[in-house]
Amino acid sequence: MRKISSKLSFVVCLIVFIMSIGAIWILVESQGRVFAQGKEAERFVTKRVFERVLTVQERQPIYMKGAALTQIGELEADQPVAITGEDEAYYELRLGNMTAFVRKGQAMVEKKRLSTVVHTERLAAVHTLQKTAVYEDADLQSSVILELEEGFRYPIVREEEDWYILTIGERPGYISKQSVAMDAGLPVLVYHQVLPRESMRTMDSTISLEAFEQQMGYLADHHFETLTAHQLYDYLEGRLVVPSKAVLITFDDGLLSTKEYAYPVLKQYGFRALQHIISSRTDRAQGAQLFDAEGPLQFFTAADLEELADVFQFEAHTYELHSLNKVSGEGIALDRSKEEILLDLRQNIEQVPAAVSLAYPYGHYTEDFIAAAKEAGVLIGFTTTEGYANRKTSNYEVCRYGSTEKKSFEQFVAYVEGDMTWP
Repeated sequence: MRKISSKLSFVVCLIVFIMSIGAIWILVESQGRVFAQGKEAERFVTKRVFERVLTVQERQPIYMKGAALTQIGELEADQPVAITGEDEAYYELRLGNMTAFVRKGQAMVEKKRLSTVVHTERLAAVHTLQKTAVYEDADLQSSVILELEEGFRYPIVREEEDWYILTIGERPGYISKQSVAMDAGLPVLVYHQVLPRESMRTMDSTISLEAFEQQMGYLADHHFETLTAHQLYDYLEGRLVVPSKAVLITFDDGLLSTKEYAYPVLKQYGFRALQHIISSRTDRAQGAQLFDAEGPLQFFTAADLEELADVFQFEAHTYELHSLNKVSGEGIALDRSKEEILLDLRQNIEQVPAAVSLAYPYGHYTEDFIAAAKEAGVLIGFTTTEGYANRKTSNYEVCRYGSTEKKSFEQFVAYVEGDMTWP
């Protein structure tokens, strides 16, 4: 009995020893994971003292400024946020890289220590499908910092497991992935020639007036807002919260047919559009022109640029680089040096001095072309690659969607609604 008892005691001790070793290993591994997560979090978020921190006593709307104030969220009471300035009526704080505004009222401004983001990424934006809570931690049980409005695209700076992260008043805010949709990007339409269907001789780079009217009618009926090149740039840089129903309408070449047929439709709906001008062609005619659909291509004159400025924002499309090399079939700009391209762009921009964007002729460009565009002061380069304008690519390689008679109305709807995908 003693031997059996001794053996039994030994076995029990051995089991206890093995279990304790396992427990220690699990604890060490767990601590290692926590430590690693802690180090990662430490690199992303730190504590910092801010001289001016706002804490509102009651929930307050947050606005962005455009033509008018637009409410984009509500700041929760007792949630401190760093402010960057103020005027007589509003405190200013940052949402992403954008200045947002909180009306002055019952609030405290003091020096305070806050958690703040030390490293952000050029990431993306998210769609809010309903009013959406932003939490102070990656935990649905944590306090809510603010509530975002429904129907907007908000810039995010980071993604962690089940959460997207934005910054508000220098603090990180956590959005549950289940409560929002990732933003594919802004739809950017590009047109060239617009003609009545009976006058069309080709469908290449041409859309019928009837199809164009149907498309613009759809945008109006579904309450789309047309954006400017400046607004696109701010969206790409995280400096603008954009409505879900937003689109850019662009035209290339400055063709007279777009004055004759597209301009009245756009003006009817109160839409704005970009018109990329080949400025060496604006002197081919003087003053008012009689449009002739049967003759050679006709282009805007300098007088047209003044007359149509209530609808069109005039942009760059080179001075005289809009031609193809007869041997290679590629744009002649590909054979030019950076200095030659820069000289051409400067001549182009003399006629369109407010230009923010450049459409590459035939969509052809090189690193030298991009470098020349930057030096010329252009902020956006439009390609002919089909897709959405988003933060995944350079601002000088922005995608568009060529809308011609070859494409169906259903394809147009899928694109502007953000439902189109490419291989």
